[in-house]
Amino acid sequence: MDSLEYSDSSSVSYLNSNHGIEFDGRSYALYDPNFKIYDSFTINFQLQTFGADGLLLWIHDPLPDSSFTIEIQNRQLIARAVARGQPYSVRTNFSKNRLCDGIWHFVQIRLDGSSLSMKVDKRQYTKTEARVRSLDLHGPLFIAGHSEKYTPTYLSVRTKQFFHGNVRNLKINEKQIDWLAPRRTVATPDYYHLTSAILSTVNDQLDFDPTTIVKRTPKTISSSLK
Repeated sequence: MDSLEYSDSSSVSYLNSNHGIEFDGRSYALYDPNFKIYDSFTINFQLQTFGADGLLLWIHDPLPDSSFTIEIQNRQLIARAVARGQPYSVRTNFSKNRLCDGIWHFVQIRLDGSSLSMKVDKRQYTKTEARVRSLDLHGPLFIAGHSEKYTPTYLSVRTKQFFHGNVRNLKINEKQIDWLAPRRTVATPDYYHLTSAILSTVNDQLDFDPTTIVKRTPKTISSSLK
């Protein structure tokens, strides 16, 4: 973790306690400002929440059509990888409030190139995307939300809420993470909507022109998708 990022943080929270770390829906933690995924990535953690929606993890790549996200959306846990504009995801199919019941749930998610798998408690979910041959991501890895310096694309993040609940026993790529330093944020739930034409252009060219992006609020994005 970047110690400079947390130099003005008032407290450090430990993930190996029984209560874990509490996120209040307006805070986030930056695990690594320059995290890298070369095809494979594994994360294990436990979560406890009553919230029906919330962003749990987001890896932001400089290219707007590549990302990795874990979020709760409408009481279902979703892991989503986007490789150069090609999204593929796995999601739970719990009934009612099975996931968001205030009880600790065990989560393991593994990304291995074109294969994405997720295990929640004893249920297993797998997705393979044949059109994805490799995955190369690098950028900040956020937990439970993100800094106000960043605005996710709608292609990568769907929920409008930060995670509100507790996280403990976090392990990334088999490395036990003992602590995080949550920080408050004033980030607003605005997203950038990428049209298919823009995505095809970015796929063909490595250079990205931010002037081709149309900034919209979640309300206008929702209207445009109807």
